[in-house]
Amino acid sequence: MQVRELYHGTNGDNILDIIHYGVLRPNADGKVFFSEWRFDSVLMHGADLRRKASFALKLSVTIPPTASVRQESTHGVLDTLVVTTAIPLPVEVLALYVREPWASTVQTVVGTPHITAYLVSRG
Repeated sequence: MQVRELYHGTNGDNILDIIHYGVLRPNADGKVFFSEWRFDSVLMHGADLRRKASFALKLSVTIPPTASVRQESTHGVLDTLVVTTAIPLPVEVLALYVREPWASTVQTVVGTPHITAYLVSRG
């Protein structure tokens, strides 16, 4: 097993599920997409209309030996890391990055209790 710190953009409800269950589930094709180096490139995947912000997570991700890992460039994310797996990936949420609409700065929320409280208060 390898453990890597990676970035993933998703909405607030999905983030609360990730915190609650401690896993990130692959899509229907068995893939999970990450940015390897930058949170800002995945903010576009974390748009949340209800909370009126975009979110990105910094995660500690456990990648099982049965998973395949491939680097590629995808639309908007040049440092995409694609993990293909049949099972959910165990994760620990390390930080939440928040960009408000038309904001020039990004807010960082650290620690799952603070992240949960922030998302619940917004949604």
